[in-house]
Amino acid sequence: MLLRTSVAAFAAAMSLGLWSEASNIVLAHDIYSNLRDRDGHLCCGGQDCKPVEATVLPDGNYYLPGTDEVIPADMATPSPDDRFHRCSYYPMANEFDPWGGPIWEDKPKTRCFFAPMNST
Repeated sequence: MLLRTSVAAFAAAMSLGLWSEASNIVLAHDIYSNLRDRDGHLCCGGQDCKPVEATVLPDGNYYLPGTDEVIPADMATPSPDDRFHRCSYYPMANEFDPWGGPIWEDKPKTRCFFAPMNST
């Protein structure tokens, strides 16, 4: 009886832990749900937003080492927290699929960039 109780308690604890972790993932993405760029357009379309490392350059622009790109200072929107965030998308290429479907570029482009207010 003790073994069954221990196994049941362990299983319950594990399921609660996994549920907690899953809900944290959902909540983490929720901060992006209503974020908009400087022009008022929604930034997020699913799994395309995440925190990133960024360096503020002397001219006020931002360098993202993970993507090796420079984000213009005027593209930055105030961050919802004290971290840098990047939302990206894959643009359509200027090529045509012989079967009529779209062809997407293989490198994502930045749709929105968020910087902490005190990062300049």
